[in-house]
Amino acid sequence: MKMKRLAICLMLLACCLLAGMAAAEEEHIPEPIPAELLPQMIKVTFPEGEDFVPAEKAKDNYLPNPAGFSEGGMRYSDDTIDVQAYMIRVYDTPCAVMFVQIADPDQFRTELAKPYPQKATMRIDTMSKRVNAVAAVNGDWFTYHGEGIVYRNGELLRNRPIPEDDGLVVDVNGDLHIMRPMVEEEYAKLEVPIMHSFAFGPALVENGEVLEIVRQLTFKQRMGIGQIAPLTYVFVAADGPDQPDSVGLSVPQLAQLMHDLGAHTAYNLDGGQSTSMMMYQTKINGQAPKTFRAIGDIIYFVTAQPSEGE
Repeated sequence: MKMKRLAICLMLLACCLLAGMAAAEEEHIPEPIPAELLPQMIKVTFPEGEDFVPAEKAKDNYLPNPAGFSEGGMRYSDDTIDVQAYMIRVYDTPCAVMFVQIADPDQFRTELAKPYPQKATMRIDTMSKRVNAVAAVNGDWFTYHGEGIVYRNGELLRNRPIPEDDGLVVDVNGDLHIMRPMVEEEYAKLEVPIMHSFAFGPALVENGEVLEIVRQLTFKQRMGIGQIAPLTYVFVAADGPDQPDSVGLSVPQLAQLMHDLGAHTAYNLDGGQSTSMMMYQTKINGQAPKTFRAIGDIIYFVTAQPSEGE
């Protein structure tokens, strides 16, 4: 009888300890900062009547004007593109935030390390420099996987639906669309041609509402893409728990952050060590040393304003 009582007492003690540990973990989940304290895009108006057209081919992309960069290099602005970058700390994690506004949807582009179906990888700074990107982030590294419906620069590269996953489409007008489920029938419903599509996910924000995300709660480096308004976008690159003084973000936390930064549509891109954000030729996310991981593809933005001599 004594042994039975002892066993029951030990079991109750163990349950109390586990409950206490769970409560402690919940108490240490960092709270978001109020949306009004987050940076918000400073909208610009591009000059009317200017006939600026982006270069047709990536190899001919115009170089950004050196005079367009602010001191410190965290902003670039000319008559066709405006990029504003900020470093913030939210959920006990350093994050890089980038707002991008463009004058023409063709300034939103993607680039592969090597032509599909090659699985080659390349550092983002090398790819970014190759295409004269004003700003760039990692994509979904779709060549690493074997499934998904994937368009790049208007060309369908892969058509292997994933009904249980969310897709993201960027149409010819530069508008973002969540595709759920990731099947041909959903993509066929779009009334405008597709320029780019991504197969990673999950979707974070749709129609201005943060989506419920049912998955294991993990805290990692994250990359999010969102649309605020026509031809106006926001990106977030969050540090991870393997970096100094950083907890990392869960997917629900990233969704809330994208919403609070103004995104009415947002999607989770490849994260982990692939998480990379470039302001021209400088990586701005991640703490020193700024490591680079070779990746398969990037999303990037270019100026449509030729520089002198082009």
